[in-house]
Amino acid sequence: MAMAAAAALTVPARTLAWSMAFAACGTLVACLTLVRADELVSATEEVRITTIVDDVPGAGALTVSPNGQTVYCLDEVRRAVFAFDPFAPGRRRDVVAAAAEGQPVPVAIGCLPGDLLAIVGRSGDDWTLQTFRIRPGEVADPAAPLQSIRLGTAATASPVVKLVVSHMRDWLAVVGLPEPLAPVLRIVFAGVGMRPLANDSWPGVAADRRPAATAVSPADELVLLEQPRDAVTAATVAFHGVTGVELLRLDTGLPQVRDAAFGRGDGALWVLAGDAASASRPEGLWRLHAVMRDGQQAVNPAHVARLIAPRSIAAVSERSVVVTLAGSIVRIDPVAGRGRTRTDEKQDTP
Repeated sequence: MAMAAAAALTVPARTLAWSMAFAACGTLVACLTLVRADELVSATEEVRITTIVDDVPGAGALTVSPNGQTVYCLDEVRRAVFAFDPFAPGRRRDVVAAAAEGQPVPVAIGCLPGDLLAIVGRSGDDWTLQTFRIRPGEVADPAAPLQSIRLGTAATASPVVKLVVSHMRDWLAVVGLPEPLAPVLRIVFAGVGMRPLANDSWPGVAADRRPAATAVSPADELVLLEQPRDAVTAATVAFHGVTGVELLRLDTGLPQVRDAAFGRGDGALWVLAGDAASASRPEGLWRLHAVMRDGQQAVNPAHVARLIAPRSIAAVSERSVVVTLAGSIVRIDPVAGRGRTRTDEKQDTP
């Protein structure tokens, strides 16, 4: 089955990028900064979709090294983590060996400073956060983490759990743990040491919603995309400051959100979302534009590419992103020039 990028979308000559700022009085002011449209991967530009891994049926959560040169992927079938170069896909190796029976099953991953990898795992009803040292030519033993923190006990089946790390590299957030655990758990770290913080001031999630995706903004804000539990109603995007206070909440217009990431160069907010059966909100890669509508801040979602069963996304260069699909991993790059958006390299999925 071949995948094709979406038809071109017309955008204004100038678009609005996300930013948050504080007024001199200390009151938060949500503002928007004007940037030229060609500074973003515009929907009117061409994109190239290149298959870089096609033999990992369990390809799941992604995380990327601080410099964007190494991507780590959770192999859910083997219960292992492997690393690859997104621009030289032949360079690939396991970095954390497959978890054996009785060991926590990895469900989310994140990169920490000092060549550390954080893994959220589940063993029965017990949830843990563990760290592992990543060394060239070595494969970490899942039975020998540098540190292991017990997050709690929850029996709810199949939650969507995400792990994100701040750009300042001094805190991480585990989002989407099942009840009765907190939906957002912040953990601070220094070196190899981690310590959970009290969650009193961190954002909760309404009972009729669930956190479907999370990312860290260029301003180091925790960004939550919350999906109504019916998965049909559009998700909202909410920005939270360092204390957990909500700074801004907007309707995305997108159903069935799966994952999100901010671009490394322009700060564009990329989202995997949509319904495969919808003509107006098709499944695939979207970019959220901040706009002013009737004097109010709003979101204009721009469809970039149709993707089959997208699962996770990571930004790997100024404008390129990597996405896991059903059994494969692709890199999506902008192509210079304007016209209809197309796929220069079509890729087959199982």
